[in-house]
Amino acid sequence: MVIKFGGKALSEGERTKQLAEKIIFELKNGKQIVVVVSAIGDATDRLIDYSLMACGERISPRDLDEILAMGERTSARIFTAALKAHGVNAEFLDPSDADWPIITDDNFGNANPIEMECIRRIRAKIEELFNENIVPVIPGFVGKTRREEITTLGRGGSDTTAFLVGKAIGASEVLLVTDVEGILSADPKIVSNSERIKEISAEKLMHLCDVGNKFLHRKALKFLDGSFKVRITSYKCERLDYEGTLIKGFANKNNTSRRNMLLAALTILTENASDISEVCSIILQATARNKIPVLMLTADVNALILYVHDKDAKKTARILHSDLLSNGKGKILSIAVKRGIAWTKVPCVEEENIPKEIETLKTCGEKLFSVFTIASNIHVLTEQNN
Repeated sequence: MVIKFGGKALSEGERTKQLAEKIIFELKNGKQIVVVVSAIGDATDRLIDYSLMACGERISPRDLDEILAMGERTSARIFTAALKAHGVNAEFLDPSDADWPIITDDNFGNANPIEMECIRRIRAKIEELFNENIVPVIPGFVGKTRREEITTLGRGGSDTTAFLVGKAIGASEVLLVTDVEGILSADPKIVSNSERIKEISAEKLMHLCDVGNKFLHRKALKFLDGSFKVRITSYKCERLDYEGTLIKGFANKNNTSRRNMLLAALTILTENASDISEVCSIILQATARNKIPVLMLTADVNALILYVHDKDAKKTARILHSDLLSNGKGKILSIAVKRGIAWTKVPCVEEENIPKEIETLKTCGEKLFSVFTIASNIHVLTEQNN
């Protein structure tokens, strides 16, 4: 089992002591455990602010990574000491070690693990420690290039470390211990009666990560391959494996998928910008009543574009024209239908790479009808030759 402690879970000495005791409970139940730790509390943010102020914001990414890594490296030393104080044979790993296992490229500040090399090195190191009945404690978020330069993995990097370790050792479960009871149905700061989600797929969680959910970062989710379960739970739970939110499955890794279907686009032009919401409501009611699958829907202040299966184009146009004229009270000007549109979806594109991917589409050799993004997915609609 891999157990990763977030910074807030480690933010107090007494809390860290209690977490060490919970590790001991799991060890007594016969589990082999690897511990991954984040920096204590808000140490990373404080190191960033301090460094930028001290250097007049002219610090190099390489130097900043060297500094930021000290948050996790210190946390690993403290947690190892806490385990030892309770009689546990524990050892922390450090990037200064010759056999440090997390090897990355040199993209300082947001380094990418060289996955297969990491897996090989992690497996060798952890098996060595397990054979000696030693509990490994690994600073998350930290990597090292092949030239021995310290790197950091970007926000959520400790989760990435935990997932790499879980995959390497064939763990049955990776526990992410934080200060919340799991993934919630809404931000409790906005929605007071939000509830814990008991289970969610990695693919669906990827969408939440793209729109502001900070329980997990999508970069870390890319390292889920479905070989182990992931559970987000709270340090407040009596036992670490109680309740929380179970994350199942795996996330797509930038595989372009062309749907085996043709789409039709129905453009509904409204009289006024204020009519959009009412017209949209009529459209959704009409399609639901007539069991017409809505594939996508986009809108601005002047028009809506409804995407349906190409075979449903004429039927949908007739139904919407009738409903909008009778119920829309003259609020639409026209409905235009474009058929024979191929839909290509490029899923799970890194946010910073979306502009580059869209630029590449200009040379695809097909006539583009539309390109838009939903979360990290790029949807490419091209006109087919009739």
